[in-house]
Amino acid sequence: MKQWFNQLAPREQLFVTVAGILGVFTLIITLAVRPIINSTTTGHERIEAKRELLSELERVAERIGPQNIKGEASSGTGNQSLVVVVDRSTRDHGLAPYLKRNQPDGTSSIRLRLENAPFDAVIEWLSAVRDQHGLRTTSANIDKASAEGRINCNLTLSRGGS
Repeated sequence: MKQWFNQLAPREQLFVTVAGILGVFTLIITLAVRPIINSTTTGHERIEAKRELLSELERVAERIGPQNIKGEASSGTGNQSLVVVVDRSTRDHGLAPYLKRNQPDGTSSIRLRLENAPFDAVIEWLSAVRDQHGLRTTSANIDKASAEGRINCNLTLSRGGS
């Protein structure tokens, strides 16, 4: 190849060199730059499609209003006595043996006393009664019990956080 190139006239050598440089440049553009540009364009198109979908979902959400995702209102627990709700939920979470006092405080509030209860179980139970029954902790007095990870606590739970 080198011998063939050297046999060419200087003008032809210049022409072949320029053609070779243009060929390499074309290959670089075709094999490296265009795929990057195409993937960027595709990415922008996907982002725009996601934005349009989000916009449509927001319009639908505005039309239908807030929804009860966890089914709190449909389960009928809003009308149940707080004593019943606390009794069932403490049994479900294994806290019934630790419940020492369960005293209604009006129609929308209840006072509880848990003794030597596992801390993690109490926290999980409070989260569950908030999510499933709409009960909020309005007052809490928590003391460490004699065993590690155990607590004694006085709680006041209310419907609607009042």
